[in-house]
Amino acid sequence: MMHAALWSSCPPTEQLYHDDPYGTTATATVLSVSGHHAVLDRSIFYAESGGQVADQGTIDGARVIDVQKAGGRPFQLPNGEVATIESVFCHEFAEPCALTVGQQVSMEIDWDRRFRNMQMHTLAHFLFHATGEWLEANGQTRSTRGCHISDSSARFDFGCPIPSEAVAAIQARVTELLASSPEATVSVLPGTHDVFVWRSGELEIPCGGTHVNHPKEIQGTVTVRRRTKGRNGTRLYVELDRDTHD
Repeated sequence: MMHAALWSSCPPTEQLYHDDPYGTTATATVLSVSGHHAVLDRSIFYAESGGQVADQGTIDGARVIDVQKAGGRPFQLPNGEVATIESVFCHEFAEPCALTVGQQVSMEIDWDRRFRNMQMHTLAHFLFHATGEWLEANGQTRSTRGCHISDSSARFDFGCPIPSEAVAAIQARVTELLASSPEATVSVLPGTHDVFVWRSGELEIPCGGTHVNHPKEIQGTVTVRRRTKGRNGTRLYVELDRDTHD
């Protein structure tokens, strides 16, 4: 269990992956330790947020299995949604943490997991945009109830009915965006170091996640699936079969 005493007196964690999402190693200083958890002054690990799962890896050789955010303050995004910024990152270890406060440590992420998450987060943006286009063309307003992004798939829960016959058109549009979109740019929103605007061609989405620099780094067969989710809701998945890439 992660207690407030672990993180409540710690400053916000510096998030190194914003500067270089392709970086795999870095150093940091231990600020707090309790049980299986540790807080560092900065982190190369992505902490679970925005639907995206956390990075895994090692700190001084000890296996990190999860990273969660604690504390922070609300920040209103341009689209009206509210994000939490300036959080403290709590790193969870597979075994009781043997680090000590003040210790200088070396961090290394599981790069394969990070890169696959980056691919799927980028595909999630294409799914979000393609679905929005379909809904607008059919007289509906896009609203989301949640999302989840892992290294194998991404999904959105939309608060409106989307019929099964729409899936082929949405999938075709996702594939088209993947093939035609240019290299992405990421710029920080004024007033925060945590939230950015991701842009690729006509797409512009506030986001603090990790993404590939260019859609051409996503190779394989894209599939969109659908199922009903709750009252008048629809869950759409986008999946990437990487084995079909030569």
